[in-house]
Amino acid sequence: MTATAFGHQLETLHDGATALLDGKPAPLPLKATSIEVDIQRGLATIRTTRIFRNDESRPIEAILTMPVGFDTVVTGMTAQLDGRVLTAQAQPKEVARDTYEAGLDAGKTSLLHEEVLCGVHMLSVGQVGPGVEVEVTLDAVTVLSGGPVPRLRIPVTVGQLYGASPLAPADDLVTSPQVHHAAELTVRSDAGAVRLNGARLLEPGEQVMLPLDAAIEIGALQGGFGAHVGVAADGRQVRLDLRPAPVGSAALDLAVLVDRSGSTGSAAARNGTVTVWEAIRDGLADALLGLGGDDGLSLWQFDSECQHLGRGIGRSLQHLPGLLGPPRGGTELGAAVAQVLASGARDVLVLTDGQTWANDIDGLLAASARISAILVGPGSLDANIGRICAQTGGQVFFAAGEDVATPLKAALEAARGVGGPVSGVLDGPHPMTAQALRGGVEVTAEWTGTAGEGAADPVGRYAAALALPLMTDQAFDSWATAHGLCTHRTSLVLVDDAGERYEGLSQMRKVPLMEAMARPVASAPIAGMAMRFAPVMRQAQDSPAASLQKDSHAFSQPAMDWMEAGQSVEKPKLLRRWDSRDTGAAQDVFQGFDWLGQGDALLRGDLTALTVEQLAEVGRRVTTDRVARLAQDHGLDREQVALALIALDTAPRRVAQRFAAKVFVGVPKRLWIKG
Repeated sequence: MTATAFGHQLETLHDGATALLDGKPAPLPLKATSIEVDIQRGLATIRTTRIFRNDESRPIEAILTMPVGFDTVVTGMTAQLDGRVLTAQAQPKEVARDTYEAGLDAGKTSLLHEEVLCGVHMLSVGQVGPGVEVEVTLDAVTVLSGGPVPRLRIPVTVGQLYGASPLAPADDLVTSPQVHHAAELTVRSDAGAVRLNGARLLEPGEQVMLPLDAAIEIGALQGGFGAHVGVAADGRQVRLDLRPAPVGSAALDLAVLVDRSGSTGSAAARNGTVTVWEAIRDGLADALLGLGGDDGLSLWQFDSECQHLGRGIGRSLQHLPGLLGPPRGGTELGAAVAQVLASGARDVLVLTDGQTWANDIDGLLAASARISAILVGPGSLDANIGRICAQTGGQVFFAAGEDVATPLKAALEAARGVGGPVSGVLDGPHPMTAQALRGGVEVTAEWTGTAGEGAADPVGRYAAALALPLMTDQAFDSWATAHGLCTHRTSLVLVDDAGERYEGLSQMRKVPLMEAMARPVASAPIAGMAMRFAPVMRQAQDSPAASLQKDSHAFSQPAMDWMEAGQSVEKPKLLRRWDSRDTGAAQDVFQGFDWLGQGDALLRGDLTALTVEQLAEVGRRVTTDRVARLAQDHGLDREQVALALIALDTAPRRVAQRFAAKVFVGVPKRLWIKG
């Protein structure tokens, strides 16, 4: 399977420290990671610090796409450069992207943290000069999940995802078996010692180094839930109350949908021998033993298809887990949930590793049913299923290692009660109360006092995020930006205006996540698996002389003379007479062209990287009315204008606009974007 990004083929890394650049190793920019966790009365604040360094001789842009817990709120970003600390501001998403791109255009080091999907975020650190080091700190807040032992799960990588990603290659989640990332983890808790990944006990403040190849799972052994007091951005006091969700008494009438896709053949825990599928089956068998005589349950399983296995009430439920088939096939989660809903189910619990893009989200959100989920496995991803649960009034639970029975019992108890999406009261654009269920925990926020000016703290920011679903789009944007939140409508951005400026186009360096530690052991084929890759530059194009042999009629005599001279003489201007010919679609001619890697040379007028076919396309463009008009009206070189317009027609939007902006300096964007 071939994957591409920025229009060129992607290959794997040579080793854990380098990527390929024109056939030569280029250093990966992510050098170190540390994670500090503070748990107080069921609320966790998480501070993740990453150090990026450019060990190359030209400016780079490091791009890291990572999973972020669906119920986790990113509340701030700072960067340390040359001893100075800069704080990011929240802006509406498109405005923040424009701010970031403008910073890059001006040669300034710029940072952008954005949510590309619910549960998937991207950090871009651009225009980092040679030898420059940038320390980036992200702050986040989340609520521990309920149960006998309150738990925190921090996702750090993903497993192999089925289906076609909705994200562009530059933005996509990427893992590589060739990289090794580790983090220095420190945990402080009001409950004393915590259990790490189901095994090691950590004392408060103790540091441990962890490989980032599996989710970090922290159990607060003596932990509980309680009240927190904070400050909102409008100066009001906000009280945040956390308590175990009340248990209902209604009999269950539940459809349970079990993932049996090929990826569930992976190990459920580090160094474990139990697969995700076996953990689900055994946990289901355990949990069903405790159900009452009036409890009814229908069992379904899905891979590429969905099957109804049977229904039971009371004691007759206990035989159902034995009907589950072994792992195989793909993960058509959206279609499976839709089929279960079509059967009349109004309460659905999905047990899955979440490793799929195949979800029809909008169709499922329209259903009048409650959908909850249990995520199992070290590389599980809650991005899509989390949104379904949140907006249908369900909850997301996580299994710790091989223990599926504990979260399953909590999910079954939650199904006895009344669910629902976020509820609350607004006074105009300002929230007064907000309430939601999060992993078996009832979270309530209440704002008091008089609005004015204030500086929001982590509690106030988390509470602010809780109220966002109650608001109109305009109020949402205002409230989220005031509290410095990264959401699906707002991003965090900063530009180092006081720092040094670096000339040239930033070279994109995608930082892959470490491959999830568990590999599939099932022999069934895994169709549609996402490729694991790391960024490399375009493979060498055919030389002009070699291309010339394919078509000796592509150019006029001056161009032919230049070719035959072995490029030892000055290249003739493309504005000289060219023989016309049909070059085919520009997309085909420039497929795989590395606009960023070759951009600086093109902007200097050095076109030696172009093949004969590409040069011919440039020659055709310079004679068009649009190129002539733009060049004449704004005093630009026709050759450069032609190249910019070709980039806009053929390259990914972000790459194309960066190159074109260097050509059309001072020209209103609407003139060269729309034509």
